[in-house]
This record gives sequence, structure tokens and C-alpha cells, in this order.
Amino acid sequence: MLSHPTTLPGDAGEYVVTQHYDQYNEVEHGTWKTLYEKRMEQLSTHACREYLEGLQVLGMRAERMPVIEQINQTLRTRTNWLLLPVSGFLPGRTFFDLLASRIFPVTTYIRKSDSLDYTPEPDIFHDIFGHVPMHAHKVFADYLQAFAQIARKIDNDADQERLGRLFWYTVEFGLIREGGDVKMYGSGVISSVKEGDNVVNRGCGVHDFTLEEVLDTHVKVDELQPVLFAIDSFEQIYEATKEARKIFKV
Repeated sequence: MLSHPTTLPGDAGEYVVTQHYDQYNEVEHGTWKTLYEKRMEQLSTHACREYLEGLQVLGMRAERMPVIEQINQTLRTRTNWLLLPVSGFLPGRTFFDLLASRIFPVTTYIRKSDSLDYTPEPDIFHDIFGHVPMHAHKVFADYLQAFAQIARKIDNDADQERLGRLFWYTVEFGLIREGGDVKMYGSGVISSVKEGDNVVNRGCGVHDFTLEEVLDTHVKVDELQPVLFAIDSFEQIYEATKEARKIFKV
């Protein structure tokens, strides 16, 4: 069993909680199972291969909710990332300080069974099922850290908002071209039925990824995404962080 990192950046320690796995009840495990199976109906053919491989490598399954420390054992070996259970939303600086240290904060709470389609706060399904399989992919894992290293150095609100669009259109709502098809890898489309359907049914425009257009495209947080961006490879977004450093002078 792995313990939490002994040294955490900034004020991150104030938000750390313990995953009391034995306190999850069968209703909560059932909620996880319902969400998992519903999304896999679509993701088995519409998620990118790197996501599906990560899901398998990390041992996630529908029947039971994940044990954070078990995932950490594999994740640390593969990409030197760790998951850190936290109480909920973190301040932006704290969040990016953690990511810059290759530590990803995750909640331990799961949405109620009568609110499967929407949760106003992040929950363990969005955080772990949605995000974490991609962290088992080395290039994406390096990209996430590289992005955070830039984000934590920016103090100007306008620049923070503009750089945040890169995170939104990759980590949260990223698409990738694969064998002539457009596949999903961003957690927002991975974990949401409605957002996933919006991609599969071509309810949104799909533009080729360019850093310039991404940084100039405003984020829509309260509606289905009208336009998303497809990369050709994960190396493409890693290389984009080098250009972003020049643009934001960090």
C-alpha cells in the first residue's frame, strides 16, 4: 500500500482526505457500475486506444469502485504520477502546483443514484474514470505536467483565462484522429453521456488542433460544446506547451 506523498506543494495538505473504501455501500458501488457500463457502450468504439489501454492497465472494472492506492501502485510505475484524495474543488494555484509535481487530486464522493446525468461538483467517476486512464500514457502524462508548469507561473487573470482554454480543449474535451475516425480522450466527453453523444452524432464542429485557434476560442461551460479540436497525436499537444511558454513568456 502506498501512502500519500510526504511533501505536498503549497497549501495542498489542507485539502487531503482519506478514501474510506469500506464505507462505500452497495448503492454507491451500483451507481459506479451503472455509470461505467453506460459509458462503455459508447467508449468501447469511440474512445481512443490510449484511454482504453489505460483503463485496462489500471485495473478499473464496472463491478466495484476503484481503490485509489491500488491505482497508484501501477500509475507510479508507469508514468510516475500519483492520485491524491481531496475534499473537492481546489484553488487554481493549488491544483496546478499539484499537477506540476505529477500529483492528480481526485474526489472520493460519488454522485447520487437519482442524479446520474449531472453532478455540479466533481466526483470520483468524473475524476478517476474520466481523467486517470490517460495518465497511464507517458506522452499525455508529460503534457499534463508541462501545462501545469506554465499555468502555475501566470498571475494575470486574462492570461490565465486564455491559457485555460488549452486545458479545456485537451484535458477536458480533447479529441484525437485515429485511423480516419475521431476518437475521444478528454474527461468531459469520456464521462458525460450528453457530451459523448454530441461528438458521436456530430452535434459539434470538429476543427484540426492549432494552438492559436484554441487560445482564441472561448469556453462554453453551461451548454453542449459547439466546437472541439482534434489532434493528430499526443506529441502534438506536448509540443504545443513549448510554444505556449513563448506566448505567455514563462
